[in-house]
Parts: sequence; C-alpha cells; structure tokens
Amino acid sequence: MPHTSSGIYWEENGQGPLTLVMLPGFGASTDLMTAIARHLSGFRVLVLDLPGHGRSVRAPADGRLPALAATLHDAITEVITDTGAGAYCLVGYSLGGAIAVRIALDHPDEVRALVGVVPWNAAGTSAGDQVIAGFDAAYGDVETLTHAVAAISVDPSRTSGLTSSMLAVTEQMWHGWLAGGALTSQAGELPGMRVPTCYIIGGKDVVVDQAKQLDDVRRIPGGRAVLLSDLGHLCGLERPDVVAREITAFLKTAT
Repeated sequence: MPHTSSGIYWEENGQGPLTLVMLPGFGASTDLMTAIARHLSGFRVLVLDLPGHGRSVRAPADGRLPALAATLHDAITEVITDTGAGAYCLVGYSLGGAIAVRIALDHPDEVRALVGVVPWNAAGTSAGDQVIAGFDAAYGDVETLTHAVAAISVDPSRTSGLTSSMLAVTEQMWHGWLAGGALTSQAGELPGMRVPTCYIIGGKDVVVDQAKQLDDVRRIPGGRAVLLSDLGHLCGLERPDVVAREITAFLKTAT
C-alpha cells in the first residue's frame, strides 16, 4: 500500500490530463472519495486518507486545522512529485473542504481550482454546537455513532458503512478536531483567495450551516455555489454520481 514518508495513505484512480487531489471528510476514509471518483472521467484522481483516519492512522494528527493542512500539503507535494502529476485541482469533502481551503490560501500557485463538497464552513463553530459536541462525546461508541450517522443521512441504507470508518479514527484526532480544531476561523482570509472556488452545498445538510457556507462563497472573489436541494451532508455516499457531475461541470469552466 502506498504511503508518504509521514504515513499518509494514498491511491490513484483514472487517467486524464487534469489531476484531482481528493480529501475525504471527518470520520471517513478514501472509500468516500473513490465512490465519487468512479463517476469522474478524463481525470487522474489521487485520493488521500486524512491524518488519523483509515490507513493514515500513523500520520501526525492533533486535529488542528493548520497542522492537518501542513501535513497533507507535504504529502500531496510528495505524491505529485512521485507520480509526475504536475499542477492539480483540489476537492475536499466536509473537513477535507476546510483543509483544502487552508492549502489553497497558503499555496495558491500550486492549486488550479478548488471544490468544497458540503465543506466545513470557514468561520468554524462554537463550543455549544450540539451536533459537533454529540459526535465528540460518542467516540468509540458503536451504538451512538450508528444512530448519529443515520440522523445526518438522507438515505441511511447507503451510509451505514461510515460508522466503521469513524471507529478507526484515532482518539487524538477525534477530540482534537471536534473539541478544538472545529472552532478555528479562517473566514477573514477568504477575500484573499486567488484560486477559482466552488462550494457544492446540500439543501438538507444538518451538519454544516448553509448560511455560513454561502457567506464563505460571498467572501471569495468569484466564488461559486451549487445548491443540491435534495441532498444532505452524506451526499457523496448517497448520490456520488450527482456530486461527480457538479465537480466536472465546475472544473471544465475553471480550468
């Protein structure tokens, strides 16, 4: 299995002139993004497990956004160099979206375009967020996590496997993000974004506040939003074909 020197697991899917680097969301593994990648054509897709997740459990993972972004940027640079892929587009899902925003802000000359799929909003959250606090308290609890995943699903029959990947997240990463990193705000930096950006927003998302996501888009110069009114936070598992279609449509215009 391919790992970077820091312990980040990655895999490659598809072929094409344009390279996409895809980052899953909190609690998910590469399976989330490969499900979407199966519906993409004409792209070379590199999918990475987040630190402390899936097959990247040995990578440094304190749950803090700047550190996560730095670790993944170094891993992406290593993978891009090893594969000879060149410049890339970045697709981040939920937490992966927040990390992708951080990477694009810090390294705009390396990222051709950015897509956030139900991305974690740049303003972060407060300590009183009940959904986030509930997940934080549920670490390692199979029954509670099973119910929690069903509660944020539009179609629970397609999302039940997420519980298993959540149980594999390291405790440091779990609490580090939910009790600390999720409070981070980078909204004030968004007007300086130099990378073409699109947010794919779920109309039935009960995890990330839609108004905050739209506020992000308004702050980003030329930012674009696509609202999928019938989809929720786990749309990548429930309707990966629809998500892939919107990613493709944006990248065709942005690149």
